[in-house]
Amino acid sequence: MPNVNFSSISRSARRPAAIAFLAAVLSFSLIGCGEDKADAPAALPKVVAVEVQTAKVPLSYTFNGVLTAKETVEIRARVSGYLAQRLFEEGSLVQAGTVLYKLDDRDLKAALDTAKANTAKAKASWENEKTTKDRMVALADKGAVSLQMRDNAVAKADEAWAAYQAAQADEEKAAVNLGYATITASTTGYINRSNVEVGSYVDTGGATLMTTIYNIDPIRAEFAVTDEEYARFKKALANWSGQKPTLIFHLTLGDERIPYDQVGTLEMTDPVIDPKTNTLGVRVDFPNPDHRLRPGMYANVIAITGEREVLVVPEEAVLDQANSKSVYVVNEQNTLVAAPVTVGELIDQDLVVTEGLKAGQKVVVEGLVTARPGLKVNVTMRPPAPVSGTAEGYSTVTEAAPQEAPAPVTDPASAAPAAESTPAANPAPAAD
Repeated sequence: MPNVNFSSISRSARRPAAIAFLAAVLSFSLIGCGEDKADAPAALPKVVAVEVQTAKVPLSYTFNGVLTAKETVEIRARVSGYLAQRLFEEGSLVQAGTVLYKLDDRDLKAALDTAKANTAKAKASWENEKTTKDRMVALADKGAVSLQMRDNAVAKADEAWAAYQAAQADEEKAAVNLGYATITASTTGYINRSNVEVGSYVDTGGATLMTTIYNIDPIRAEFAVTDEEYARFKKALANWSGQKPTLIFHLTLGDERIPYDQVGTLEMTDPVIDPKTNTLGVRVDFPNPDHRLRPGMYANVIAITGEREVLVVPEEAVLDQANSKSVYVVNEQNTLVAAPVTVGELIDQDLVVTEGLKAGQKVVVEGLVTARPGLKVNVTMRPPAPVSGTAEGYSTVTEAAPQEAPAPVTDPASAAPAAESTPAANPAPAAD
């Protein structure tokens, strides 16, 4: 074997071997790191949950009503004549006694002057006949004139007195007619547009409707109840737990059910049920100091007869799925269970749950996009918001109608995963 001098091997010949050695070391290091990552446990999905809470809410009945004015006064002329002045702004608020119209009153003034003259003439005639009567009575007592002459004098005096009374009545009537030429508002309220223009002839006898005034403080809500609703309503009053049965009425306005901040009082109910509609008319007065409510508006009239205890959950916890609703419940093992629920009315931001849950259960309100039955999660609890629905407050609810119990459901482990934001078609029953 020939002698090799390693020191004579060039530096360039040793460089590829060093590079190959480093590549082998790096490949083993990378393989080791990948194995460490594969062995690390995956982080649990995070969700936010709240506890199902109980709340006392009003026991109430809701009716569809329409608002009407307390007084609707039609302004009509009581004497005929040409309209000389219109003294109000259409659509404005007018006070009782405000002058609205003035008619041309020259003929009426002349009639009053004539009536005054006739009264003076009748008075003078009566005074003369009275003097003659007194004289004849004195002479008849002395036998100086016959009884027939005395009786004639008495009759003429009485006739003159009657004529004087009639003349005074005509004068008073003429004065009243002259006053009717000035047409005033008989009540405080908003005045409608004028139906007559200056210079138009206004007829008497109610033939001409000049305008209309609406008194809207208080404003009235009129609605009808069926005989069954009326019977249930009376039963609720009989079971009232307070010292005295008291009705509390509220209004909500529009499709958004905006609450009105005034409490109404029962004004009247019809004494009989209409056999044609099988309903009973009811009228409730509501204060309207800022005139925000106007006649013709539709509103929901809510009659509160007591309180009831219910379960409530945040609205965002309830998922809609076809014809059913459900929530995700976190059980003791921090596993999600899809629970079907029956819900009632909305109170503030919470929904009343009538079936499917128990007080103290944890329902998911955040993280629903990735939620599915059987998923183990990392739970963060959020304190529940207070519920403000009380019989004295503005938050009002309607008695929930009875509904069928939900159909039986399968075990969460066998339930198929659902779409992103909804539970499975057959969710599992709720955990305690």
